[in-house]
Amino acid sequence: MGINPLLFSLVFVLIVAAGYWLCRIAARPPVRRHGSQLLWRVACLIGLVRIGALWLGVAAYQSSGWAQGPGYILQMLALPEIYLAKGVRAHLLAWTIVGSVLLAATSFLWAALLVWVADRISMRDSG
Repeated sequence: MGINPLLFSLVFVLIVAAGYWLCRIAARPPVRRHGSQLLWRVACLIGLVRIGALWLGVAAYQSSGWAQGPGYILQMLALPEIYLAKGVRAHLLAWTIVGSVLLAATSFLWAALLVWVADRISMRDSG
């Protein structure tokens, strides 16, 4: 059970590109309307919702009744990042933990994107 080199390369390129993009955003002049405090708040909110949904979805999916449907839908909130944890899918607890770490890390990327869009919209409206 080795690591797929193509998948590893793709993830590496995406991480480097995201880091470069975030550095470029940080290097812009301080005309931003929203600061790092909003970024942390949004990232924590996104992470809390997505990680909570993952854990609730896993718990509900273990049920043999009607709860499997909502459990499956809750697990879909972890897409697309959860595909990176496909190698440990056979071990449910490990998969959930790895998925939680991935979701926590990528919550900052999603929050940075949302704050960046909000800054661009507010700059366009004001100028």
